[in-house]
Amino acid sequence: MSTTNVDFNRPEYKAAAPQWELVRAVCRGGEDVKNYLPELEEQDGERKKKRNKDYQDRAVFYPITGNTRNGMIGMAFKKDPLVAVVEKLSCLKDDADGAGSSIYQLAQSSLESVLEVGRHGLYVDYNSDSKLPYIFQYRAEDIINWRTDRINGRTMLTLVVLRETVEEEDGFGFKDEVQYRVLSIEEGKFVCRVYRKPSGSSVFVIDSEYIPERAGNGAWNEIPFTFIGAQNNDHTIDEAPLLGLAKINLGHYRNSADYEDSVFFCGQIQPYLGGLGTEWRDYLEKKGVMVGSRSPIMLPEKGFFGYAQAQPNMLAKEAMDSKRDYMVALGAQLVSADSKVKTVIQSVGEQNAQTSILSICCSNVSDACSKSLIWCAEYLGLDTKDISFEINKDLVNHIADSSMIREIVAAWQSGATRKSDLVRSLQKYDVIDPADDVDVVVDELNNQEPTMVGET
Repeated sequence: MSTTNVDFNRPEYKAAAPQWELVRAVCRGGEDVKNYLPELEEQDGERKKKRNKDYQDRAVFYPITGNTRNGMIGMAFKKDPLVAVVEKLSCLKDDADGAGSSIYQLAQSSLESVLEVGRHGLYVDYNSDSKLPYIFQYRAEDIINWRTDRINGRTMLTLVVLRETVEEEDGFGFKDEVQYRVLSIEEGKFVCRVYRKPSGSSVFVIDSEYIPERAGNGAWNEIPFTFIGAQNNDHTIDEAPLLGLAKINLGHYRNSADYEDSVFFCGQIQPYLGGLGTEWRDYLEKKGVMVGSRSPIMLPEKGFFGYAQAQPNMLAKEAMDSKRDYMVALGAQLVSADSKVKTVIQSVGEQNAQTSILSICCSNVSDACSKSLIWCAEYLGLDTKDISFEINKDLVNHIADSSMIREIVAAWQSGATRKSDLVRSLQKYDVIDPADDVDVVVDELNNQEPTMVGET
């Protein structure tokens, strides 16, 4: 196997990369989206440069895609994820990657990337200095190559190539150097190699190589790396959930550029003079013409003065409004709130429709984080039975008034529901902490001391 082309990019990676960059640029907004505006043609080079700069500066970008992404993340993390780990792994709650990012922040950034491009990756490695495993995340753009094989009836990853950027000291500054981390299965064992370019060389060579081991169980027979997708967590590339919205947002931005350019052009009035003879023309050209209420213009008999102004072009504005309405239909959360009165059924139905893809993404991130925590436990030889990570998937806001709570309690008192069902119902409305174990809450209710009423 050749090792000189470690930087090889899979064809499907190359095909998806431009779309990933488009969505990320639209989510960032600002200067990043200006490159997506068309270039206006002019004969003169300097005039062309000035015209295009003005064209870009006048355009107004509405950060609808980025706001929608942020709103979705806020909906998913309005309640803290439920994390269950053994005591020795509790440190991962505060520092999951060895750089100070908690497992919650790691899940947030993973969900953000999945919503933007529909792809992300988590890799679990062991640090021999701290004697702890850590979870490292990789953006879709940095997972450049992979390979799968059928092993014992399962489709498993046998190769993953990750692009990494490391800082090298350069006096008081630094230089970014690219290296590649190759995760592979060789002779049934997981092997990790890091490829770097030696000083003065243009070829990547192996800089380090090691075989990670589970505590007490020897080498790994699988790669502790998992993809996170928008549909599922396999190796195939899923379509970015926000791609459609980003394209419409970009089209809206282009219409805005045309509209603002048209407004500027149409707003510039052009004064003109007519009915002048040659003598009057030469006289006014020599003297100059001042336009204003305190500067009367002397004209010959039958001479006239007027203003010409282009008629406003509303096609670009109509296109902007059409795209705005379409973005709302795609689920975008605009700045202005909808003031229309809706029934509870209408409101819940609309929220369910808007959050369906978000719910799938949350489930995929939860599964990947759970799997990563289990791998961390296996590195230390710990029990993995009760390890889990779950992002809140109840994305619709539940509003409970006093009458609804009375009905729930009355149903339990009449024997229509079990006490555990009562607890779950009250957890849904945040009356009882959703993180509390149902059995523990029921046990506390059964064993609580009676409340004494009256004088003592």
